[in-house]
Amino acid sequence: MGKDRPRKKGRRPGPRKWHRQWHRYLGAVFALPLLWLTVSGLLLQHGERLGLTEKKVSSAWLLKRYNQIPVGVPSVTDAGRFLVAEWGGQIFVDDRLLEESGVLTGAVALPAELVVATENEIFVYDSQGLYLDRLGEESLPAVPLTGIGLDSDNRIHLETAAGQHVLGEGFLDFEEASPEAVVAWSSLREGNKELDPLQQILVEGSEFTWSRVITDLHSGSLLGKTGRFFVDLTGVAVIVLTVLGIRLLFRRK
Repeated sequence: MGKDRPRKKGRRPGPRKWHRQWHRYLGAVFALPLLWLTVSGLLLQHGERLGLTEKKVSSAWLLKRYNQIPVGVPSVTDAGRFLVAEWGGQIFVDDRLLEESGVLTGAVALPAELVVATENEIFVYDSQGLYLDRLGEESLPAVPLTGIGLDSDNRIHLETAAGQHVLGEGFLDFEEASPEAVVAWSSLREGNKELDPLQQILVEGSEFTWSRVITDLHSGSLLGKTGRFFVDLTGVAVIVLTVLGIRLLFRRK
């Protein structure tokens, strides 16, 4: 009987085939990231012409990514006809975001004024909610303030670690309160119902433009460290694709 012929071993792919395969695979994997970088780069290049430097972001999700909208639940209190809220240190009166900020302690309404207390300051507004005055630490008996309320004579009482005090007329001075004084203290509640309206106020008042978002999208910063790493990886892939393409172009069969 004749001897069996030795089987032919499979030939290993040559360098040209190996380069072609890797060029194909890398191109397929990084096609979308490359498209993303190309499109975002073109948008940045023509951002002013497209109005992206002026168009405001109206997406609550994006604004949360940039910490323009606080997390958690706002603190809310009623003061006369006013609804006063604080969310992430930002203070609201009704449907208006105030320039003043702080951790809300409470608020009371006088016949002609609205008085809002934070832990370290007191802000005074007129009956229309317009800013009038501020009382800082130097004008208060002590800080932090832990409570604010009104007695039967519409005098403002403040609760601090140093005790209970009464503000004088025009908020120019203060004195210790009588232990027998009956005070209606302002109380805070969780503003779950007010969360969506307050978020809408922040969205409508946002000065955040799309050019910033596209810049961070192009650099990967919008997705944090993961996004920046992926952009770097895509850049390395472009270099490899370029080198492999040049080798395939000039390498002889």
